[in-house]
Amino acid sequence: MTIKNRFLISYIGGIFIASVSILMILCIAFYVTTGFVPTPKTLYESFTKQRSLSPEEELAYVELRDIAKSTPDQLLEEDMRKKLQQLEHQSLGLVIRKEEDILYYSEELVERSLIVHFPDFDTNNIETKGTVDNAGRMYRYIKFDFYYSDQTKGSILVLKKENSFLQFLTRWGLLIILIIMFVSVAVMLFLNHQIRKSIIKPIESLGQIMSSIRDSDMMMQAPTLPGNTAKEVQQLTANFERMREALLASIEEKQNLENNRKDLVASISHDLKTPITSIIGYVEGLQEGVAETPERQEKYLKTIHSKSLALNHLIEELFLYSKLDAESVPFRFERTSLPDFLAHVVEEFQLSNRQVHINLQVSEEVYAQVDRMHMNRAITNLIENSIKFQKEKVPLAIVVEVIVLHRFVQLNVKDNGQGISEEKLPYVFDHFYRGEEARTSTTGGSGLGLAIVKQIVEKHKGQVKVQSTLNVGTTVTIVLEKS
Repeated sequence: MTIKNRFLISYIGGIFIASVSILMILCIAFYVTTGFVPTPKTLYESFTKQRSLSPEEELAYVELRDIAKSTPDQLLEEDMRKKLQQLEHQSLGLVIRKEEDILYYSEELVERSLIVHFPDFDTNNIETKGTVDNAGRMYRYIKFDFYYSDQTKGSILVLKKENSFLQFLTRWGLLIILIIMFVSVAVMLFLNHQIRKSIIKPIESLGQIMSSIRDSDMMMQAPTLPGNTAKEVQQLTANFERMREALLASIEEKQNLENNRKDLVASISHDLKTPITSIIGYVEGLQEGVAETPERQEKYLKTIHSKSLALNHLIEELFLYSKLDAESVPFRFERTSLPDFLAHVVEEFQLSNRQVHINLQVSEEVYAQVDRMHMNRAITNLIENSIKFQKEKVPLAIVVEVIVLHRFVQLNVKDNGQGISEEKLPYVFDHFYRGEEARTSTTGGSGLGLAIVKQIVEKHKGQVKVQSTLNVGTTVTIVLEKS
């Protein structure tokens, strides 16, 4: 069942239950007090019977009753009319009957209606009060029945026109009930329309968009909601739109990762094939006797050895990069003095590369949370990168400096090497990217050095950036939080 129909049924049920409950309470209360189940007519009659007489009604009734008891024939005399007219000036209606004939009635009354609706004769005058309909108008009456001297039946009625709310309900109650029901149904339909407009229709539109997304149409946006839309539906639509954007971003990221994977596979294939091809060529040269002299054989073997080392280095770099990318490399951070740590890195590097001179510049003591082994690898990669891309016939100058900022510490690795052109700067941290136009590996290296540096720095919750001018030099900056 739809939400719209559920709301409609709940409205109808609410109106029905409330109406039946009120009616049952009234019926039970009336039954307890009177002993029978009420109707609109019995309710009205019961109320008028139990209501006390006004002074005017009581005075006129007592006076006419006394006459009817003592000298009933006096009511038939002409002089009695003046007396009756005096009583009528008190907003009363008077009726005198003999047998079935109406001998006297007030001007505002209708004789034909009196004949039809006149109360039954009651010798004992048990039921003396009640209501009577006269030409569509309700009158409250008090009655006295008697016998004339000739033993014919006679009755006197003292009537008071009912202008009360009960008379109004008696005449117009059914119409009022119908009007109330009509208004209730109209309000119910209006509320149902508003609910459809502010809740059902937006949810239906959202469902259509979900179906489109299921069919891989991710560009379908949530519809613009009208101003009177329910707050919950607005929140649902906003959450759906955020989910759609996140899903779209996830799909785009997945596509990018797939493209990167393809590029990575192609790059790996290229970088592995080049040294392997060289190794195979030199080995075949040795096997076929191309290298005839011991000197030439020694040269072939050295080339095979260097290519094997390069291939092994590439595999190690690739393995490390993959583990960092999969977040399977553990990091053990400790509060470290950066000047002491960098001094150790520079000293260790120069022990194995005595021809490289590195200038360490530190202004003050500063600490940061670092993983010493992995940060050592990052700094070493930067220094090796400077060596690979030094200018020919120009002495290489490398400066490692520490600059202390307010909450951060900045590590700079600067060189006076070949530099990087401006259009290539955005790609230097991509895996397997080299600055040469062709991927010939003339400078050696795996093309993963700066990509590994970036991953290590990001695991330290830091940032790495590069500034470079072609044929002037390059500065790589690592920014870490102070500890």
